[in-house]
Amino acid sequence: MTPERNDEFDLAQLDSAEFLLFQDLINGAIRRSIKSFIPLVARASGGSIPIWIAHPEISEKLLKGLMDHWNDIRQWILFLHQEIIIQTNVDFDLRLDCKKSVLEFLGLVRDRLVMPWSQLITTDLEMMWLICDLWYLETKDSRFFTWSSDGTNQRESAVLNSCFLIAHEVRITLDWANILHSFHNDTELLASAALGHLDREISQGTLDLNCIGWDTHIISALSFRENIRLALLRQGAIKAAADVLALIVSKHWSADKRVVAARCMVNAATFLRVRLDDLDGIPFILQALDSALIPSLLKCEPLLPFADNPAGSHQPAIVLGDLLPSYTVYRSVVRPLSFIIDDVEKTRADAKVIKGGQLHEAWMRLKQAVAERRKFMKHDIAEGHHIQTCQNDKCGRAGETGTFKRCGGCLHAFYCSKACQRYDWGYGKHRFYCKMVHQRCDRTKGQVSAVCTKDLRFLDQVIISELRKHRDRIREHDLKINVIELNFLGGSVGITFDSKRVDPNPFKLKCACEKFANARWNKMIGKARDATESLVLVRAFIPGGMSRKIILQAIPLKRILEGEHNHGYYRWADRIEPDINLIYTCCGQESVKKDPEGLRG
Repeated sequence: MTPERNDEFDLAQLDSAEFLLFQDLINGAIRRSIKSFIPLVARASGGSIPIWIAHPEISEKLLKGLMDHWNDIRQWILFLHQEIIIQTNVDFDLRLDCKKSVLEFLGLVRDRLVMPWSQLITTDLEMMWLICDLWYLETKDSRFFTWSSDGTNQRESAVLNSCFLIAHEVRITLDWANILHSFHNDTELLASAALGHLDREISQGTLDLNCIGWDTHIISALSFRENIRLALLRQGAIKAAADVLALIVSKHWSADKRVVAARCMVNAATFLRVRLDDLDGIPFILQALDSALIPSLLKCEPLLPFADNPAGSHQPAIVLGDLLPSYTVYRSVVRPLSFIIDDVEKTRADAKVIKGGQLHEAWMRLKQAVAERRKFMKHDIAEGHHIQTCQNDKCGRAGETGTFKRCGGCLHAFYCSKACQRYDWGYGKHRFYCKMVHQRCDRTKGQVSAVCTKDLRFLDQVIISELRKHRDRIREHDLKINVIELNFLGGSVGITFDSKRVDPNPFKLKCACEKFANARWNKMIGKARDATESLVLVRAFIPGGMSRKIILQAIPLKRILEGEHNHGYYRWADRIEPDINLIYTCCGQESVKKDPEGLRG
C-alpha cells in the first residue's frame, strides 16, 4: 500500500492498539526490509514486483532479506488480509490493490532460488490458510478474478500450486485441517471451489494455459486426501479433466505455447490415469468415455514431444493401451467401447496417429482387446449359462446367476438361503471379511457398487476364453488338477501354471482383505484332490477401481478343452460337478497408501 492511497483508508476506524500496530508496521518492518532487498510489495496501483533474482548476488540478497525480516513481513501480510482484503466495508479498489500486492509478494514461492523461505510458507499454518482463503475468494467473488488477456497478473492458483509442489518435493506433511478451515471444514465446498476455478479458466475466450495447468494440478494434489477426493469425484472431476484434455488437444498452439499446452495435457491425462481406476472404476471409465476420452487421447501426439516431464509424456498411452483394455473384462465397458471404436474408424479420427509410435501401439492393444471380447456380448444374455456358488463353504451349493441372494454389506458374497448366510456370519469367516470390506463403504460414504449380473456372466466367458488359448499346454501337462492364475490388470493378461504350488501367490496379496479369498483358494486346491473329474482351478485378478477383485473358479477340464464355439457357456442341466464360482473384493486401503504421504496428511 503506497502513501498516496492512505487517504482512502480511514485510520479513525482503528482502535489504539491497531493504530500502534499499523504505525509500527509502516514505520518499522517494511522500511527496514525494503533497505535490505528489492521492493517487497507491489505498488497499490497494481504494478508487478521487478524480480531479477536469476543473478546470484541478487537472489542471495533477497533470500537473506526474506529470512532476516520474515516475521515483520509476515505481520504486514496478515494485517492486509485480515483488516483490508476480507473486510466488505472497506473500499473495494483498496481491497483489490492490497490483494494484488500480497499475491505479487507471495508469488516468490514459485522461484527455486528462495526455496528455504518457500518452505517456511508451506509449514506456516496462518500463511497457508491465507493463501487458500485468497484462492477461495476468487471463486466466491468474481470481482477478484485475476485472469487477464495478456496473462501478466499474478494468480492465486500459481501460489497455491507451488506450495503443494514444495510439500511433495521436500516431504512436508500439510495440515489439512488448517486448509479446510478456509472452507468451513466442508470438503464439498473445497471441491466445488477447485472445480469452479478450473471451469472458469477453460471458459475464457483467451486461455491462460499456465493457470489451467495449475488448477488441474491443484485438483490432483487435493485428490490425494481421500475425503476431498471423494468430493471431487462426486462433483465431476473426471469429466472436468477429460474436458481439459479435449480442449487442449483440439487447438493448434503457437510455438511459444506448446510446452505449457503439453503440460496442461499431461496434467489432465495423469489425473485420469490415477483416478479413473478409483472407487469401483467402471462408473468413472464410463464418464470419461462419454466425454470423448478416446478421440482426445488419439490427438495427444503432436504435443507429446513438448512435455517437460518424460514420465508424463507416457500418460496418454498408458490410459489408452493399459488402463482401458484391462476393463474390457466387463460387458458394461466393452459395449460403449465398441461403438466408440467403430465411430473412430468410420470418421478416420485415428488417421494421423503415427504408426509404430506409443499411441498407435496403445490404440492397437485397445482395439484388439475389444475385438476379441465384443463377440461375447451376443451370448451373455442366453438362459442358464453361468453359475455362482453359495459363499457358505459348509454348503457349496451352485445355482444359476440371479437365483442367489447378495450380501447387502460387502455386495460380493452370494448365498443360496438365509440359513446359509446366518451360518456363515455366525460360524464362518464372512463376519470378519464383510466388516473389513465395509470399512471402505464407511470411508467413501456408501460409494461402493456391486458387479452386475451381466458383467458376471461376461467375466465367466472372458476367463474361459483366456484358458482356451492355452489348451495345448494344458493338454500336454495331462494333470488331473490344473492350478492356473490369471491377472487381467495392466492391459495384457498375465498367466501362471503352478500345479506344484512353487509360488503360492505369484500376483501377491496386496491387502489383509485378500487373505479370505486366499484361504478359500487354498481350501479349493485341497478339496480338488478328492474330485472324480479332472479340473482347472482358476484364481483371476480383475480390475475393480481402488481395489482389485478376485474370482475363484473350479471348472471341469472337459469344458476348457472343448471347441471355442461354445463361448464358455452351458445350460444348467448340462453342468458337471464340481463347479465353484466365487467373487471377492477388498477394502481398498492399499490404494490410499500409494498417494504421497505429505499430501495425504
